[in-house]
Formats: sequence, structure tokens, C-alpha cells
Amino acid sequence: IRGCTGVGAASMKPARQAPTAKMFPIGAYVAFFLTYMGHATVHAGRKAFAACHSELESDWGFSSEFLGLLDTTFMISYGIGLLVNGVLAERLDAVYHMAAGTIVASLCLMALGLSALLQVSTTNYLWYITLTALWSLFQSTSMPCGVKIMSGWYVENRGTVFGLWATNGVIGNLMGLGISSALAFFAGSDALQLMLTIPAAMMTLVGLLQLGFLTEGPYSVKASGKNNEKPPTILQTLMFPGVAGYAACYACLKTVDTSLFFWIVFFLTEGLDFSPGSASLLAMAYDGSQIFGSLLTGTLSDRVGSRPLVFLVMLIAASICSTLIVSVSSWQLLLPVIFSIGLTTGGPCMLMHTAVAADVGKREGKAATAVVTGIVDGVGSLAASLGQIVVGVVSAQSGWASVFYMLSGLLGAAAVLSGYIWILENRRISKLASKEGPESVFKKTITDVEDDDSAPLLEQSA
Repeated sequence: IRGCTGVGAASMKPARQAPTAKMFPIGAYVAFFLTYMGHATVHAGRKAFAACHSELESDWGFSSEFLGLLDTTFMISYGIGLLVNGVLAERLDAVYHMAAGTIVASLCLMALGLSALLQVSTTNYLWYITLTALWSLFQSTSMPCGVKIMSGWYVENRGTVFGLWATNGVIGNLMGLGISSALAFFAGSDALQLMLTIPAAMMTLVGLLQLGFLTEGPYSVKASGKNNEKPPTILQTLMFPGVAGYAACYACLKTVDTSLFFWIVFFLTEGLDFSPGSASLLAMAYDGSQIFGSLLTGTLSDRVGSRPLVFLVMLIAASICSTLIVSVSSWQLLLPVIFSIGLTTGGPCMLMHTAVAADVGKREGKAATAVVTGIVDGVGSLAASLGQIVVGVVSAQSGWASVFYMLSGLLGAAAVLSGYIWILENRRISKLASKEGPESVFKKTITDVEDDDSAPLLEQSA
């Protein structure tokens, strides 16, 4: 265009191009890092709390029943918080909302760890239940706000990007486990307080960095100039195509993932007579394989162009693998089976409340991304909290074989739901193609790019 001459050249304008992370590399990298570390430190605190259950029993005199009550309180409060914060994240500044939630959650965890220094009696159950509920409620800002901020920076290859970003939970779990193990070995009698206060301090630091350096992206509602766009309610969002199906599918997946997270070591030691060390190593194979599963599923879904189709294939494989675990007993055979379960469940589980939520939110309107994330993740967390009660009852009444057959059935149900969503997606694309043509289908189902939204920001950057 710059080489054109003549009368019409002055009126010619460059074609608009949608903003991408490549145009704003520093901001995109900062957003990825700070949202990633925000959710990773949240998970580090959760894992540290779970790892210090034995110390809470021996040092503070908590019973196993009371610890179970705290875990249930955490899961229910977290699930409700996700539903509420998904809506609030679209009505408030996502950066401030996420950072404030992280900092307040860290203060709750800090107070929990310093209860002995604050001279709170270990029989003051209301104190511990209230702090646990508030801790989980405020940390539930992290996921909806994080997905909203990330979707404002990254519009290309969302499967690959969110596949990498969604590993924050597993990395956070490994961080929390490493901190707890090191403190249990070196800190002696002070280990319990430090197991909770160190992750809390990490959360505070990340929250402050988010306040100072994190911004919403060039493809956010704020950048598009549509700040007056009214976000949908939870009921309205449930009516969007695919949202209810993904919420039900994620409920099945989250129940399986949480059950394996809490019970796999117990199953290996009590059910198969493995030593605690060997059981922990096999459990680490499950966590590690989820990282590869998330990256593989995200990349494949970008290449194939359909996330539910990839979910369908992987969940069928996961359902088969989960039935095999009860028929093998040697670690040489258990290792590949457990690795395969983590690989095939981890990808769909991590992407369903991140990349898929961003896809659906963008398709239905930019002010819906956090709401979709909150619904999918919230329903999954609430289902998982109830699922742990069922796992405990089934294992006691019918044995561990029945538990894994139940988990296999849940994975099968998730596969059926993914297949149903895939069919609906194909029907929607066919109807759209017949009405508006193939070019419109490409825009609305693959890129989700709207030139009008990118114009103000591009003019400013020019």
C-alpha cells in the first residue's frame, strides 16, 4: 500500500488485523507467568494442607473425622465460590479481583498456620472451619479471573496455550509436596506452622506482583471498548450451547481426578500392599502424566479443530485403563497403567474449564468467559466433594475393585457427553454454514476474531 501512487492511494487503509500475543510479547508473557504462578501457589497451599494432616492429628489433636469435615468444607466453599466469582469477574476488574482474592486467601491460610501462636484452642472448631471456608472461598477467584485474563491475551492456538497454562495445578501440587517434605525433614517441631505459612507468603507475594504488573489483554472487554456490555447470569450462561454438557462432563472428570488424588496412595498401600515409598512414586507418575496429557490434548485439539472429538477418544481410553488397574498387581504393570490414566484424564480435565470455557465465552460474547469457567469448575468441584463420600462408602462396603469400576463408569459417561457435544457442535456448524457461508463458520468457530473490537487498540498502537 505504501508503494501505491495516484489519487486513490491516499484513501487506501491497511487491512485490519486482530491483535495477538505476538504483537504484545512482554505483556503476554507477564500475564501468562503471573496468572500461572497465582494458581500454582494456590495449589501449593492446598497440597501443603493435605500433606500436614498427620501433623494436625499428632500435634494439634485433630481427629480424622474433623479433618474430613475440613476437607468437605473446603470443597463445598470452593465450588460455591467459583460460581459466584465467575459472575463477579465479568462485572469487576479481573486483575484487582484476582489479586485481592489471592492476598485475602493467603491471610486466611497464614492465620490458620499461626493459630497456635495466636493462642487459639485446638478445640475451637468454629475458628478452623470458618478460616477453611474463607480460605477456599477467596482463592476461588484465581481460576475464573485467570482464564478471563489469559483469553484477553491469547486468541491463537488456545488449546496449546491453555494446555501449557493448565499445568499450574499439577506444578503447584508438586511445589506444596516438596515444601512439606523438606520442612518435615529439616524443621522438626516447627514444621507444621511453616508448612502453612510459607505457601501463604508465596501467595501474598504473587498477589502483590499481580497488582503491580498484571493487565488485561488487548483482546479483553476493556480494550474493545465494550465495558457497558452486560454479563450474562448463571442461568443465562447455562443456556449457551455446550455449557451444561461440559459442566456435567467435567463433574464426572473432576470426581475421578479428585478421587485418584486423595485415594490412590491409600489404595496402593492398603489394597495392594505396596510400601508407602513405592505408592508415592506410583502416585507421582499419575501427577506427572497429567502434564503431558494436558499438552498433548491441547495441541491435538488445535490441529484437529474439535476439542470434544479429542476428549471423546481420550476418555474412552481412560475408561478402559481404569478397569485394568484392579487386574494388575506388580509395579512394572501398574506404572504404565497409572501413567496412561493420568495422560488420558489429565488433558480433558485441565482443558475443559480453561480452553473450552474461553472458546464458549468468546463465541457467545466476551463478557461470558469467566462465567463459563466458574460454572464448569464450580459444578465439578461440588460433584467431587460429594464423590469422595461415595468413594469412602463403596471402598468400605464393596472393596476397591468396585471403586475403580465406578470411576470407569464415570469416565464412560464423560465420553458419552463429549460425543454428544461433538454432535451438537457439528450440527451448529452445519446450520451456520448454510445460513452465512463457510467464511463465517471459519471466523466464528475457529478464530473468534472480530475486527471491530481490535480497531481501537491497533489505532492506539500505531
